[in-house]
Amino acid sequence: MEPKKEVNSSSYQTVWRNPGFMFLWSGNAIATFTFYIFTISLPLIIYDLTQSPLAMSSMRAIEFIPNIILAVFIGVLVDRYHRKKLLMLSVLVQILVLFALIVLLYTSSIQLWLIYSLGFILYSSSYMFGNAFHSTIPNLVPEKQLTEANSSITLATSTIEIIGPAFAGMLLLSFNYTNGLIFTMAGFFILLIFTGFVNITPHQGMERKEESKFVDEIKEGWISLRENKELWALTIVILLTNIAAAFTLAVLIFYSVDILKLTEAQIGIILGSSAVGGIIAASIAKKSLRFFKRGIIMILALVIDLIGYTMLVFSFTWILLIIGMFLIGFGGATMGIHYSTLRQSTTPNHLLGRVAGTSSMLMKLAVPFSFLIAGILAEIIDINYIFLISLVITIVLIFYLSRSTVVKID
Repeated sequence: MEPKKEVNSSSYQTVWRNPGFMFLWSGNAIATFTFYIFTISLPLIIYDLTQSPLAMSSMRAIEFIPNIILAVFIGVLVDRYHRKKLLMLSVLVQILVLFALIVLLYTSSIQLWLIYSLGFILYSSSYMFGNAFHSTIPNLVPEKQLTEANSSITLATSTIEIIGPAFAGMLLLSFNYTNGLIFTMAGFFILLIFTGFVNITPHQGMERKEESKFVDEIKEGWISLRENKELWALTIVILLTNIAAAFTLAVLIFYSVDILKLTEAQIGIILGSSAVGGIIAASIAKKSLRFFKRGIIMILALVIDLIGYTMLVFSFTWILLIIGMFLIGFGGATMGIHYSTLRQSTTPNHLLGRVAGTSSMLMKLAVPFSFLIAGILAEIIDINYIFLISLVITIVLIFYLSRSTVVKID
């Protein structure tokens, strides 16, 4: 039987009236919101079990592994198989992992290696959902609404980034983290149900899965990314902006506590200001296209980043840190929204999972090493010089983009 076509392109003048997008968007927002309970609980579980900061930081490192070593393989799966099935499978696996953790905690059977193993499975499934989610958006909304769709996703993520930790903290004051994980699992159940309501048509290329080799499909995604000159240039740019941001974030809290002698509340406001910048960037992303080309907007976003890092270099008060992190959050969110839109609109849909996986791997590859290097440098040089490194990287990127073909992107 011929699959039912998703009513998308011209039927809805805005993504907010598109039921398929709204089910997926709202389900993802709810799951992301409740996931903060897990994010806060997991380090506490490891601490109670080991009292070891190394064990806690090792779990943090495990979060990055799927994005680095599995991204391209997951990208192939997203292009090979029906994306709705992969979305639901990835959510179901996360529910099962959370259920297993709850049972192990209630029965006092939890062990560190089990936490690491279950955590790796959960974060791998989470990345699969993210890749499939990103690749599905062009099937649900027309190209002219992709910027609005990506802005909506960033708006939700940035808003949740502000209120999520506070909600999770208050909840864990009333419930222990074992019971708190039940709320996280409930959020993923809602996501599973909402995803089931979304009609996602099969994409082209699925029929090739029995004929082509896995390695050849990975290579095909790599070639597609490299041949898209503007997307490739921006992938490298975002890799370097991630390095600059990682250098800053690695030492920001230490600088706030040790140098400026700030309180926990002040540090929370500083970190939250970055998310506020993301919210405002998401709110004006679509409107900004009326005045500037997309390529020019990306350069302007880097200029805003540059001003933010300048604030950090010369910060002698926490107010400057707030302004600096707000600007960096604004610039980073703007880059992310327009990069995602460009990737979705210029990549053939049957290659989108692989291109997203390959570019994501490249963009995140150096982040863990940047955290480590920044920590080492902080022992040797003044922390303001580390902020200066981020500033210099941004200057180089502005110069590079301004001389590239990216400036011509509409």
